[in-house]
Amino acid sequence: MDNSHRYILRQVEYTDCDLVFKWANDEVVRNNSFNSNIIKYEDHIKWFNEKLKSDDSVMYIFEVNDINVGIMRLDRLDDKSLLINYGIAKEHRGKGYATYLLQMIKAKYNKNLLIGKVKPTNMASIKAFIKAGYIMKDELDVKVFYSSDKN
Repeated sequence: MDNSHRYILRQVEYTDCDLVFKWANDEVVRNNSFNSNIIKYEDHIKWFNEKLKSDDSVMYIFEVNDINVGIMRLDRLDDKSLLINYGIAKEHRGKGYATYLLQMIKAKYNKNLLIGKVKPTNMASIKAFIKAGYIMKDELDVKVFYSSDKN
């Protein structure tokens, strides 16, 4: 990792609701999501509050030098497996931050199998997962990435 920057994962708080909403409705994020519909604010608030209260989900804001750069959400699939959902704010894309974020979460959850599912058209995310050391498997209409080969 780049030592000239300070990378932090901090847990999402209720005060992050509007920021997460803004990022979630970004045009590129919607196009790369498996559900590409625009999110209504009232639906977002309900979803956001449920995720914060859930024992099966955890969300982090990814900060670089005290600037909010992206978000990471992990949803429990089973006792050892977590599904990755992440996004980088549009003004911070193309700087390699997704790779750092994926590496950090892989190190933090090294006892778990992390799984990321990516549309084949989302080349930026595919490259980030590969650079971060995840193992890619092609499945029907989706690229699936694993944090280790113990799947």
